[in-house]
Amino acid sequence: MMFLDRAAQREVIFTMKLSSIFVLGFLLSNLSSVASHANEPIQVQAANYPLAYFAERIATDAFEIHYLVDPGIDPAFWKPSDEALMAYQAADIIIRNGATYSKWMHHASLPVSAIVDSSREFRDAFIETDGEMHTHGDGTVHSHGGVVFTTWLDFSQATVQAEAIARRFAAVVPSEATEIKANLEALKNDLAALDAKMEALGGKIGSTPLLASHPIYQYMARAYGLKIKSLEWEPEMEMTDEAIEDLAELQKSHEAAWMIWEDEPSPDNVTALAARGIKGVVFNPCANRPEEGDWLSIMKRNLGNLGELLPEG
Repeated sequence: MMFLDRAAQREVIFTMKLSSIFVLGFLLSNLSSVASHANEPIQVQAANYPLAYFAERIATDAFEIHYLVDPGIDPAFWKPSDEALMAYQAADIIIRNGATYSKWMHHASLPVSAIVDSSREFRDAFIETDGEMHTHGDGTVHSHGGVVFTTWLDFSQATVQAEAIARRFAAVVPSEATEIKANLEALKNDLAALDAKMEALGGKIGSTPLLASHPIYQYMARAYGLKIKSLEWEPEMEMTDEAIEDLAELQKSHEAAWMIWEDEPSPDNVTALAARGIKGVVFNPCANRPEEGDWLSIMKRNLGNLGELLPEG
């Protein structure tokens, strides 16, 4: 009997699902009938930038991808304006992240048949954590307690999310299933390369204790064997005595010499950490659209930054 590795198993499963898309396309034809008969593109709304990027990579000209979250706002806690809500309600496809992301969707009247829950297939592997209320730089106050929602930082999970998008696209426009699958394969190759490099980095970093400024790296830590403990800091925050005390307490049991920041920390924070023998490295989760580049280029930069953690020699 032949045994398949995880990637091969996922490919077989995806191929089987794709073969049944014509049946699903019939069942979901109401999603695209108006748009297709009017020769207009299928309207797609994405809950965060990673999903929008995946959708843009997978889509053909038959689709129009929208991402409405305001720059500088965490998409996980964004609430749509009346105009944005109307755009979601009019969408043919709504791509949600799942894992308690976009909590506003649970209270909004949205077309259920249009929703794609991109993380549904691995919902049994969600990570739950405790969290305290804190304030972000944009003024929003919230807690990271509950289900961890940065699912795409495990690149194998990101692949599953991309596959979910491709299945719905091919179901809605079966005539373009071949092109959609080809686009997906190109994206999956990029995700597999990220996954392989991240696994290699994790193997080299090994059990080195690491700190994180924010509790958003749990899936990454689990997938790649990283030993990360998190604070709830902002890169631009004022480093108070209380914050330093929290760090000192954490260091008693976790003697880390590196802090992973979600964005560039302020010069004062760099100096404050250096005084405690801690260097910083940026791993941007890229939940929102970057000012320059795209999701893939940001992830490649992140992996390059993590290379600084490797032991010398």
